[in-house]
Amino acid sequence: MKKLRFSVLFICLALMCGICAAGKESGEIYAPPQAFSSYTYDYWNNPVECPDPYVVVKTLTGVDLGIGDMKKPNDIFADDSGFLYIAVSGDKPEDNRLIKLDGQLNVIKAWQGYTDSKGAAIPFSDPQGVFVKADGDIYLADGLSKNIYHMDKNCVIKRIIGAPVSENSSIIDEKFTERYRPSKLVVDASERIHVVAGNVNEGIVEFDPDGQFEGFLAAGKVNASAIEILWKKLSTKEQLERSTDFVPIEYNNISLDREDFVFASMASIDSSVVMREIRSRTGSEQGALVRRLNMLGQDILRRKGFGPPVGDLAVDETVDNMDAGYAGISHIADVACGENGCYTVIDDNRCRIFTYDSEGCLLYAFGGPDQTAGGFRSPNSIAQSEEYLYVLDNSTHAVTMLARTYFGNTVAEAIAAQENGEYARSMECWQKVLELDGNYDWAYSGIGKALYQNGEYREAMKMFKLGNNRTWYSRAFKEYSNAQIARYFAPVCAVLAAVLILIAVLRFILKKWIPKYKRRKG
Repeated sequence: MKKLRFSVLFICLALMCGICAAGKESGEIYAPPQAFSSYTYDYWNNPVECPDPYVVVKTLTGVDLGIGDMKKPNDIFADDSGFLYIAVSGDKPEDNRLIKLDGQLNVIKAWQGYTDSKGAAIPFSDPQGVFVKADGDIYLADGLSKNIYHMDKNCVIKRIIGAPVSENSSIIDEKFTERYRPSKLVVDASERIHVVAGNVNEGIVEFDPDGQFEGFLAAGKVNASAIEILWKKLSTKEQLERSTDFVPIEYNNISLDREDFVFASMASIDSSVVMREIRSRTGSEQGALVRRLNMLGQDILRRKGFGPPVGDLAVDETVDNMDAGYAGISHIADVACGENGCYTVIDDNRCRIFTYDSEGCLLYAFGGPDQTAGGFRSPNSIAQSEEYLYVLDNSTHAVTMLARTYFGNTVAEAIAAQENGEYARSMECWQKVLELDGNYDWAYSGIGKALYQNGEYREAMKMFKLGNNRTWYSRAFKEYSNAQIARYFAPVCAVLAAVLILIAVLRFILKKWIPKYKRRKG
């Protein structure tokens, strides 16, 4: 009887373990411990603590800077010379400003408006976004006036690009001009102006180099469920008129990388679509919170990491908890493009920062809502200048300067060497990273890639296995197999040929001499 009870207990425990294991394998999501100040994710989408990649240098408000409160800091931009530009708006005319700082957050100049051709000062109405070209020309998106101001480095006006009007285009109507409100913008090398506008869901508004409305780039795809699509197909005309149309999703921010590709973040996507992609480890344009667009509007962003580049992979979907700010998916507010294809996004839902490499692999995440530990309250814009990050906080009306640590610099050096084909240097840097964090998967993959390029496929396979990089492990295994075949093919063929020749000789000898021997013996 005791043996029977023990057997039943053992079976129950085994079944419980199996159920737990199956739950984890099926994509159950675990929220990252809030004690982690910096972390990344392993292959199973579990958060893994890592050294801090950045530290806060200083956090300053407009009062600290001596220019008065920045009521609504909307956008921050770092130019090629390391200067910072902040677009600020407010309820009073004097609150609307464009502020120029140096890299150490010292004020260079603050403009409340532009200077026209007659030397008169014309105030800004609602500065929302700013972009500065390499030659110093400034582009400012003014939401209330619906204008884009193209100015020189001293804010002397060169031209004013107004809202698109239906008289000049067949693809927009009068209502479009009414709801159009330019928010963020970039200008590419060919002088084309790309504008993200509020209340516009047709895509990114495009202007040609002459400032003429050209059309829309990369309209967001509709995220309707299969049931909704089926219902719409089966609905009557009256039901369709009463129902809400499936509307393309909006972009909320835009940046330009060093290769002149546009990075755009999405204002909203159905969370179920994003969660489905997180659980399946895939990344596609349908659930993309960040996109990298070419001139044709095609999304060419690589998504080769352990999960898609959507911020946190560990999501607490409950809303009745003590920390409601962590509920739901990440909300990407802005993208800052760095060197060697790396980019950094900011999540204003969790107040966190995520940095990815060119393959879409999460290098590290850090930050949080704890301001006493250098966190944020409502971050809405981010810029990068070499080893520094600058974050605007719309709630505290402050700008925070962060500097890369030794760990962050070592990771950056490893990636730079890898991208430049300096594999020995890359391996050296990744080994230093492992000395700082032995659980850093991408360091193993980095060493594996260096070994792979050197033709050391067997050793590369070991590194890829340690880093759980199954894609590159398969590549290394294929090359290793081909190398083994090439190495042993000729000797094996020679041995087989020798064996065949020996068999032929023996058969000849036996056929020719054995009959003679038998006749002689007889």
